Formats: sequence, structure tokens, C-alpha cells
Amino acid sequence: MLFHASIPARDPAKVAAVLADIWQGEAMPFPPVPGAHVVFAGDGRATTLEIYPHDRTLVPSDAGVAIGTAAPVAGAVGDHVAIASPRSVTEIEAIAGKAGWRVQLATRGGIFDVVELWLEDRYLVEVLTPDMQAAYIDRVTPGNWRAMLSAPLLAPGGVLPG
Repeated sequence: MLFHASIPARDPAKVAAVLADIWQGEAMPFPPVPGAHVVFAGDGRATTLEIYPHDRTLVPSDAGVAIGTAAPVAGAVGDHVAIASPRSVTEIEAIAGKAGWRVQLATRGGIFDVVELWLEDRYLVEVLTPDMQAAYIDRVTPGNWRAMLSAPLLAPGGVLPG
């Protein structure tokens, strides 16, 4: 199952609004990436699309947080997906280790956790174990997002605290 993906746009607010209308969902700002917006499908499965400014790239950090940056980074891209897996963190780490790719456990502002799997050390796939999936579905809702926007959980600089 796909939980969320990010896509680039020249006008993230407009793209998010159009997609929200198509889904009969809601669009809101996405503070972890400056200028980005998020669209909630409202489907009961926490399906979302993150709409990033087209010039943003995602890079891994030692703090366990993928960072959205406007500075060009060789080989980096600005989109990603979050997927469900029946595997444990240990199993995912072993699979990534065999491939020789970066993998790390990460939190998204205390809202949900993911295993950051960096395919070819450049493309982010957020993998959610069964326990992580339950927390994601419970917490990633339009109501919870509105509450977060009214009392930001973000650290200075727009980065989710890790």
C-alpha cells in the first residue's frame, strides 16, 4: 500500500488545491519543506500527496530527518514515497545492508516513525512496519494536521524535531 508520495510543482499551493478538489479532500501547508503543501484524500487510510516546490531536493541527515533543500545536490531528487511493509526494522535494515544502501530509523516530528531507505543512496523510500502503519493511520488526518498548524511542532528552520 502507498501511504504518501511527493511530487514537484511550480505552484504547490495551486496544485494542492486542484488535487484536493479532485479527491474531495483538503489541502494545507506542509511546513517541513518551505513552500510545500500537503493534500489529504480523506479516504480513511491517511492517503496524502506532498507537493514540493520544483526546485527542492531531499537529502539524508545524520539526525534521521530527510531535509528539503533548495540548494542543488548532485544526484539528489525532490520526490519520495512512503510504503507499507510486513517486515520488521531489523529485516529492512538487513535488506538495505545487502544492497549497500543507507538506511536509518527516523521520526517525523513525533507524529509517526519510518525507516528511511535511500535507494542507491539517493532516492528516499519511507518504509513503515506494521506498528508504524497503525500510528500513521491514526495520526495523519486533516484534523490533526490543522491542530499542528495552529500550534506548530516544527523547530526553527522548518525542520521537524528529531
